[in-house]
Amino acid sequence: MSTSADTPKQAIARQYIDALLSHDSSAVKFAPGARRVENGITTGFSGPRLSKALNNAFYYRVILAIRNIELTESGDIVHATFSIDAGLRGRRLVTVGVQERFLIPDATIHHIRARLRLRRGPTAGPTAGPTAPLR
Repeated sequence: MSTSADTPKQAIARQYIDALLSHDSSAVKFAPGARRVENGITTGFSGPRLSKALNNAFYYRVILAIRNIELTESGDIVHATFSIDAGLRGRRLVTVGVQERFLIPDATIHHIRARLRLRRGPTAGPTAGPTAPLR
């Protein structure tokens, strides 16, 4: 859900993050040739495929919560950092630290570069585990 403090490009990135949890990509605007790269591996090859994955992919169904979302913007790039709690049957099994870099030159997402890292520690809270900045 977009906040009043979001810029228009941050709101577009936040719609994507919200869809990770809701499994409803209807509000997410992808460019037709959009791509997503996660930890160096291309995981999305087009806007329609990215939308379909948000709606149906099993690997998003394990997401229980998304928290500590921070967004910054520099030109056409929106940087997002947040934590994902993932598990089964409502029980959290792991927390993952996520850094995503969105290229949004117009009102659509053209590229996403994601870095995911398991959080360490008994509570896996927002500051647990090291993460290096995305470049």
